Amino acid sequence: MRRLNDHEKMAHLLRRAGLSASRAEIEHYLPMGIEGATNRLLNYHEQPEEFNDEEIIKTLQQDRPRPEPQHAMGWWIYRLLTTTRPFQERIALFWHDHFATSSSKVRNGLYLQMQIQLFQRLGTGNFQELVLQVSRDPAMMVWLDGIANLKGKPNENYARELLELFTMGIGNYTEQDIAEAARAFTGWTIRRINGAFYFNESQHDKGEKLFLGQRGPWTGEDIIRMAVEYPATATFISAKVYEAFINDTAPPDKKVVAALARTFTESGYNIQALIKRALTSDTFWSERSIRRRVKSPSEFVIGAMRQMGLGERLREAGLQTSAGMRLSQAIIRMAASYMDRMGQALLRPPSVKGWDSGTAWINSATMLERMRFADAITQGPAQLGQRARQAQTLRSLLQTDARNLTSQDDFIDRLQVSLDVELQRSTREKLSAYLQAKGGMTAIESQDRAVISGALKILFSSSEYQLI
Repeated sequence: MRRLNDHEKMAHLLRRAGLSASRAEIEHYLPMGIEGATNRLLNYHEQPEEFNDEEIIKTLQQDRPRPEPQHAMGWWIYRLLTTTRPFQERIALFWHDHFATSSSKVRNGLYLQMQIQLFQRLGTGNFQELVLQVSRDPAMMVWLDGIANLKGKPNENYARELLELFTMGIGNYTEQDIAEAARAFTGWTIRRINGAFYFNESQHDKGEKLFLGQRGPWTGEDIIRMAVEYPATATFISAKVYEAFINDTAPPDKKVVAALARTFTESGYNIQALIKRALTSDTFWSERSIRRRVKSPSEFVIGAMRQMGLGERLREAGLQTSAGMRLSQAIIRMAASYMDRMGQALLRPPSVKGWDSGTAWINSATMLERMRFADAITQGPAQLGQRARQAQTLRSLLQTDARNLTSQDDFIDRLQVSLDVELQRSTREKLSAYLQAKGGMTAIESQDRAVISGALKILFSSSEYQLI
């Protein structure tokens, strides 16, 4: 594998620890170096960012009496597109898939928003604290029937998923462990008015329980502590981090996962320490990792939109004016629609297991939608006239006026840099032949939307563009 230059290294880091990046964003991080940029991304709480979550929700909610799931989804998409702290949203996506909770059952938009805010707030902190707060989270309490877990009638749904999916994984517990854990969580409920956690002591089973070989009058907090500290948990979580940040197209390297698990355990289950070990590992920077993960629909859609400057445009427009509000709503709807068509409707995972990743994202139907996204993204905001939309889209793609280009190859080179993809020779030849057939530089300089969209379809459908 050839040696990467500094720009390529930073792009790789931002594809994995960010939400992909425009050339301007990559250049913003370059002076920090890889170590400095990694620290800046992971320590996002130290960076100022003025999001008014309530204002965003109200803008999307309009005259509805309360936020609905689609409003919470729109709020999150707006943040994904406009954030200057990309790892905060990247880690929230990771935990949303891990603690998968769906609006198919949780129909309260406020509860869903509160859960994502929890991931944004605690996503790089202590894992035991994160699991504890998720266990008390109103969306999770509704989703896995925690509110129906009562003394004498324990509901095992949450206890089962806590062990199977959230901590240690299948094969490390018994059915008795699930039953005993469910008893420990009895009395945990929420206040329906605001979703606040409430412990109903009269509905708590205070009796002795036998859990993971240990006997005692265990509470829900005890169960969480013992589950997190169980040796298999560090390995289970580390394997998921490996797949999410290093490689999801090949089985995890057991030696690397073991090293990650040691770091996780020795740090007292600090999530940031685990992620940093993954991002600074030799494997992360090796041929086994670079462009070896398949883009999820959110990475595909949000990444392309951010690379083309749509996030910056939304930040500049703001939500205070009617024009800015309409622009935001239009772009959010487009992003949500295409992510759904590609197989990932945020806040609506297919099951408590979350989404299947890697090559599972790719099939004939979803690839067709990835191609069709080119039409949507080159159409541009409806508020602008057609000619203005075409010119603005092309400038965003090329980072220059089309009239400054010298050749078709120059156009293709700029597409490659702007969309952060290493085109194979076959793709370049296909693009070149297509452009030549459509009029070559004359079509490019005339800012023909159909021609630009066609070029993007070739790029978006290429095998290399599916990898991140």
